[in-house]
Amino acid sequence: MRASFCNQQRLRHDKTRRPQHRGRSPVTVCVAVLFRWNYAAKDAPPNVGIAGIVASDRMITAGDVKYEPHQMKIAEMTPQCLLSVAGDFAIHSQAIQDTRRVVRTARDKSPDNIARLYGKAIQSIKQREAEDLYLSPLGMNSDSFIAQQKDMADSFIDRITGQLQSYEGEEVGAIIIGSDAENVHLYTVDSKGITHCLDDVGFAAIGIGAWHARSRLMQMGYTNQQYLAPALAAVFAAKKAGDLAPGVGEFTDINLVMKDSYFPLWNKVHGKMHELYKRVAEDVTTIAKDAIAELDKFIGTPEADDDKKAEDGKPPGSDATDAQPNGGANPPETEATRKDEIGP
Repeated sequence: MRASFCNQQRLRHDKTRRPQHRGRSPVTVCVAVLFRWNYAAKDAPPNVGIAGIVASDRMITAGDVKYEPHQMKIAEMTPQCLLSVAGDFAIHSQAIQDTRRVVRTARDKSPDNIARLYGKAIQSIKQREAEDLYLSPLGMNSDSFIAQQKDMADSFIDRITGQLQSYEGEEVGAIIIGSDAENVHLYTVDSKGITHCLDDVGFAAIGIGAWHARSRLMQMGYTNQQYLAPALAAVFAAKKAGDLAPGVGEFTDINLVMKDSYFPLWNKVHGKMHELYKRVAEDVTTIAKDAIAELDKFIGTPEADDDKKAEDGKPPGSDATDAQPNGGANPPETEATRKDEIGP
């Protein structure tokens, strides 16, 4: 005897009903880079290793609410590892709690393991959401759905399985940057909970402004071989490029991550970066306007017109114009010959 919840009439609405919580674009931008840092003490031989910088705005998304409070979106996972988030803040809050609970007693506290644990936490949260949406109304969870499949119609199983697998939930993303006591490593976790190691790429960006930030870093040719000053300049420029995306907060939090600790960027350096960036932006605007004015002036000079005619194979000053290959009153020679051969 088949269970009553297999009645196909109850599922007929699923053919046209769009899945709930389709996911919204994460309204934020977070950028991180790796760079070279001399860990040697003063007057000691150089000891160059990898360090990291992470920058984030403060725009928070919680369901349909978006606002920018005086609160950083960077969480400490260990004294050597930071996590920066983009997307639905409620999901991240739960995932951070779940991950910290496991990391607290874990023997492996490396950034790689923390990234994997955080990805599993995201997957677990979204699995529970899918169960609540599609299985709870039927009095089931994942375990009971699997256990009772022998009493279910195949079409019912396929439909529910498809709904569970296609559930996306709210869009989220995270950057994990931290040390394994040897070097600083960089990871991202996407909305499906999948981790990506970006050590060799040297940079990462998440949120709605990520495309703008990554494009800026690629245009600059950024690699993890840069030192502190160019790395800071690249991060700040990438964050400012991300500000062009809708919904990105203007405020910027920047932290430096070393092999043994992390700390906020020095206030005097933060202020100087703002000053220099504003000056560079103004200079670029002035240079661009001057270049456009010079180009406009050049286009209107006789020399530019003469050069164009010379490229077309005409002597300077000639007013001759090119004829269309098959246009005008006189046909091409091949067509005229053909008409002479066949007569009127």
